[in-house]
Amino acid sequence: MLLSLLLCAGIVSGFRPNHESGEISSSDFTDTDITELGVLRAVAWYMERNPLPGRPPMTPGFLENMKPLNATWLFKTYYQADVSARLFEKALQELVTANNQVELSKSNKDYYFYCEQIGKSTNQIRILNDSLYSTLKGEMDSSTLETARLIVGRILHVLQKFYSNTNWVEMGKDRPYEYLVNPSSPVIPTAPLSKKTCVDCLRKSSILFQCDNNLVVQDMLTSGYKVPDSCMKKLPGKCGHGGKYDATQIFSTNGGINKETSNPELSPHNSLHRKAAELAVEATKSFFVGEGFGLLSKVGDDIFKKFFNLDGYSLTFVVDTTGSMSDDIKQVKAKCIELLRKYSGSPDAPYNYILVPFNDPDVGPITKTRSVDELESAISRLTATGGGDCPEMSMSGLKLALQQSMARSKIFVFTDAGAKDKSLKGEVQILIDSTKSIVNYLLTGYCGSRKRRSAGEVKPKTFANIYEELADFSDGFYVLTIKPQLSQVLGIMEKSLNAAPVKLIKGQMHVSQFSIPVDETLKELIISVKSSTSFTMTVVQPSGSPLGSMSKLINTANQKVAKISPVPEPGLWIVNLDVLNTYTIQVEGKSLLDFSYQILQKEDEFVLPVQGRPVQGLNYTVSMKLMGDASGMQILRLVPISEDGTPLESIPLNQSFDALGNPFAVGLFSLHQQRTSLKVEGLSPGNYPFVRISGDSITTEFVQIVPLPDQISTMAPGGTLNVSVLVVNHGSDGTFVFKVWDDRSFISGYEPKEHFLNKGENITLTATFIAPIANDSYASSIVTYTANSGSAQNYLKLPISVIPETALETDEIPPVFNIREFYMPCRGNKQNEPGCRHHIWLMSFTAMDDQSAVTVKINTNSSGLTCNPKEGDVKNVICNYRSTCCDPFAEVLISDEDGNTNSFTMGHRNSKPSASYFTP
Repeated sequence: MLLSLLLCAGIVSGFRPNHESGEISSSDFTDTDITELGVLRAVAWYMERNPLPGRPPMTPGFLENMKPLNATWLFKTYYQADVSARLFEKALQELVTANNQVELSKSNKDYYFYCEQIGKSTNQIRILNDSLYSTLKGEMDSSTLETARLIVGRILHVLQKFYSNTNWVEMGKDRPYEYLVNPSSPVIPTAPLSKKTCVDCLRKSSILFQCDNNLVVQDMLTSGYKVPDSCMKKLPGKCGHGGKYDATQIFSTNGGINKETSNPELSPHNSLHRKAAELAVEATKSFFVGEGFGLLSKVGDDIFKKFFNLDGYSLTFVVDTTGSMSDDIKQVKAKCIELLRKYSGSPDAPYNYILVPFNDPDVGPITKTRSVDELESAISRLTATGGGDCPEMSMSGLKLALQQSMARSKIFVFTDAGAKDKSLKGEVQILIDSTKSIVNYLLTGYCGSRKRRSAGEVKPKTFANIYEELADFSDGFYVLTIKPQLSQVLGIMEKSLNAAPVKLIKGQMHVSQFSIPVDETLKELIISVKSSTSFTMTVVQPSGSPLGSMSKLINTANQKVAKISPVPEPGLWIVNLDVLNTYTIQVEGKSLLDFSYQILQKEDEFVLPVQGRPVQGLNYTVSMKLMGDASGMQILRLVPISEDGTPLESIPLNQSFDALGNPFAVGLFSLHQQRTSLKVEGLSPGNYPFVRISGDSITTEFVQIVPLPDQISTMAPGGTLNVSVLVVNHGSDGTFVFKVWDDRSFISGYEPKEHFLNKGENITLTATFIAPIANDSYASSIVTYTANSGSAQNYLKLPISVIPETALETDEIPPVFNIREFYMPCRGNKQNEPGCRHHIWLMSFTAMDDQSAVTVKINTNSSGLTCNPKEGDVKNVICNYRSTCCDPFAEVLISDEDGNTNSFTMGHRNSKPSASYFTP
């Protein structure tokens, strides 16, 4: 009950976060759609102007105007090869998730432009921008990039809400409001509090209003009032936000102006939804590649490419250099250099190469380079010395490798000893979980306690040692051999260097034969079979003829890894094994047709991405999206499978399309095993059996970590911040050990360190952070909270920021004015044509602001207005106005550089300003 109360709060509005939350048309644009399309256009724009070496620049729009524009076809067209966009899509998904998860924090009221608080929301963009560029000044490791994407996701959330929640579209604008992200561009005045902005709508039902022409301002910004999300009351004459989730839409001024959906019950200005979304997409693109102010202009090509994972991945080698590894290192040197030379010129070549040697107790020094020659030289210099006792500091070496490598990197670990630093296993797993890197182990020995599988044991899955467990956790391979045979198994490294990897089969089977469904998009196959005893393997094609030749990456008595490239024909392939036995089988392929998934949970009326790991037994939503050319695909079922490959259930899916035309499918499920993979089964466009297994398995836990609502996440330089989370035990009674750290080392302590929790109990875990003292500095960090009982472990990541106090100050005070002179002769017939042209009325006034330059506009006879700075001060101007009696009144607008506006009306009916004014 407590957890439900913590997660239950008011509803905030703007474009909906995603289609999975329902209640909108498939053609409606969500935050997810807008972010994806804006990013795709930005990256396409960049690729057009930055072709691969040796290729000419592309025609502007060639990539950006592709139909359909999706990551798969963008990469295939750009590289002119089958190169997976998975790395880029991970960066994009991090942006989308960060954008969506703003909805979890109801305290971020300044993120929505409500209640004409245009300046406050614009200032939020400024603050987040400054935090972003401060973050990107540091070393570009995976943690820095994760922090940067989280900040950008929040910026985009605020930026996109401007177009759904303000009257920018109704003002007839066909370009984004550049001032939001570029302070040097012109500012549009915001309607003053005294200015009426809306009239009542026509009420059609208890929740439906017709609001086609309810706006009465055209040259000033306004936004809907939504009580109590951002303001305590709706002022008379002001526009409402509107929609059935706006409790005040029935009160005058009724209705509203939001354009967040095309549903009239949710959005009074629903007819303008698509136009608002198009502007939000263009604004998203401009944030990244806007000339002179976008991310690209601010940080340059190298960081821009790293931000979007356009550089690819790291190829990382972690090598034990203790004395017993002397012969191993010689063989590793030869194979690594061979692979480097083979793949360095491929379309999907690694962005950089990393070498992490580890000994006992030292780790490093690290080599990080983009030069194959430099890495080859570093590998050649490796020597085996020292060591002493058998276990080594292998976890420390792997942790450093994961921190220094890019997301979804390929890491190879070579050792002949156990891990002395097993206590780092939890931190290493969290790094693997967040970076999605693959860790592969090649061992020529092992010392330490080993957990052997009992005969016939399949569930629960156990591992020979910590290395096999980590390889399985990251979806990598694990090979244990003897030193003389190392060269015979090093060929397995080649299967990891696949530009478009997909998985078809994974698990344990008690068989002498198994089949492989091969669709027409598969360009190669890698069949891996391992057993405790010796066996032989033959492969039969769908036509019935045996496969004549295949590359044997490993061919030992009890392990076979065969590579088939190209695939001669689609259909059902058969693999025959000469002995009926229990085998560990894995079949991978190369194809651009794959799927991605998200685990989401209900939050108010939305479903949003799960933070940390899902909890075993709780109900979740799974959303599955096909990647690649999915036209003609028939998805038959989504099947969760256990670690040994056993199907657990068949999930019915509700299939639909997002606003970009991409197919996706949603289903409800709960997870009841610690590790689960998802398998999609269907028919390919050519009517061949189609199967894919997710590369990322889902790890569930019995403990949950939940952020407490309405907490501050910022601190001033030199200040202190407390951030608390709730730890909930859904499993067996036990003592939980807690640990908290952050990437910038702002943490000064946390409590408690450990606590006993019965099933169903919870405890608050509070961490304290202290900011550096520098008064003008911005800094952002990701805090990681962990809870571990030995049998259950989960984590939660939250952002914190250091923001100078001056940045939090928002100028909300409009300029003031003073009437110096007013002469109004326009009475009676003097206002009539043609005589009115011969009679003149005059007005003189001053306008001033404490903070910035003032701008003065008038609604009639603009040529009759002249303003000049008083003594050269642009913050204090003297204005004179002259007009004929044909226009016997005028409304004056005075605004500052933040858009704060004051207004007054003078004319033949009023000799005093209609709004209050200040007399110095």
